[in-house]
Amino acid sequence: MKKTKSVAALLLAIVMVISLQTTGIFAQQSAEVGQPSSWAVESVQWSAIYGLAQQEMYSNYTSRVTCEELAKVSANLYQKLTGEEILPGSLVELSDPKRDATRLEMVEAVYNVIRKAQPNFDFKSDITLKFEDVSNLSEGSLSIVKYSVSKGILNGRNDKILDLSSACTRQELLVYTKNAYEFVVYEAGLASKGVFWEVSYNGNKVYLLGSVHYADSSTYPLSKDILNAFDASDVLAVEADLEKTEEAATYMLAKGMYQDDNTLQQNVPEEVYERFAEVMKPYGLQEEFYNKLKPWYAALLVTSLSVEANSYSAGLGIDLYFTSKAKGTKEIVEIEGMEFQIDMFDSFSEELQLEFLQSTLSSGEQNQSMESMAELMKYWKSGDAEQLGKLVKGNDDGGNESLQEFNNKMWEERDNNMTKKVKEYLNDSENTYFVVVGAGHMFGDTGIITQLEKEGIYEITQIK
Repeated sequence: MKKTKSVAALLLAIVMVISLQTTGIFAQQSAEVGQPSSWAVESVQWSAIYGLAQQEMYSNYTSRVTCEELAKVSANLYQKLTGEEILPGSLVELSDPKRDATRLEMVEAVYNVIRKAQPNFDFKSDITLKFEDVSNLSEGSLSIVKYSVSKGILNGRNDKILDLSSACTRQELLVYTKNAYEFVVYEAGLASKGVFWEVSYNGNKVYLLGSVHYADSSTYPLSKDILNAFDASDVLAVEADLEKTEEAATYMLAKGMYQDDNTLQQNVPEEVYERFAEVMKPYGLQEEFYNKLKPWYAALLVTSLSVEANSYSAGLGIDLYFTSKAKGTKEIVEIEGMEFQIDMFDSFSEELQLEFLQSTLSSGEQNQSMESMAELMKYWKSGDAEQLGKLVKGNDDGGNESLQEFNNKMWEERDNNMTKKVKEYLNDSENTYFVVVGAGHMFGDTGIITQLEKEGIYEITQIK
């Protein structure tokens, strides 16, 4: 397979094995860090995903936070917001580090972080607080509290009291720093824009979000335009429901492994197999297992391990994020389904499978793929659809028959099917659809956006 843009195309295409190799960070955090109170669960999970506190803070959630712990978390928050390290003592008074910190000290410490990290923000707030327990606050503290309440960072115990004099608990601090972190990201205009469109036809509306199937914590939070559109939609449409892992894993093993006496070693050149065995060795997989993999499955496995090693995760992929978010609240429809995608990989010719595996085993190809991945994420976060489209579908097959086969099966046929589905959704007057498919399917001559534009009957607006 040619080196050009094929690696980037493969990266966007790989959804199956990565999702099967990981159970998803959104699901894992609960098991890893225990269970905070129900009101704090989601925010604590996001605090962990963002890496806003030291690992030891993710336990004993109702225990009181010491001044020393508050100082460390504040310094960590500052580093996350700026990339710069700072001494904990410069943000929190540490004359008595083991003393319990109050909720007011939490608010003031985080405010100091925001002020130091973003000195150009407007810190004025003229709101009138209706809480009954703020009359004794000093003028300086009152100003900080007003700002924190007005920006949605600080919430009261209820509508009447803030209870700022009470001791701060770990879960309160984790929730509060998560609120502050997201506030700064949104206020500074740093939320991920994605490649995102609104399409209208005859009063009906469909939102199209080009997805990245794997990402890292810096991909979040997503823009409020995306989140508001999702909230306003009735149905989530995805390539495949990534939470159906058990049935997909069973089908993957049935299709991706030789079921007879055949082996991978018998179907690829010896030097390719030896290189694959070398890559597998650090992961402790038994040769009895990996020697039964078909070349396409072996290639996907190598790529998934490489992507995971570079801090990207399917557990943070956009598909899984919205699938998890829609679960129990919205109808989820599959445009293809996992079996369809597995069958597609299994249908690759022997030549394409071998080229696929060889490219993933090449250190040069791996380095280029990670460079392409970094570029892809940069364009996706900034909403640069033009550059992302060039990266993913700017390659010329140059007469390479294997690459032609790849482009036809991976892109053209699927692009056409997805476009057909989107048109069906645009004729549904009862529901608004939020469609999440691989970003690559939006671009090129057969891309969804291109095909809809050619029709000339749809109103298409990129939102960024």
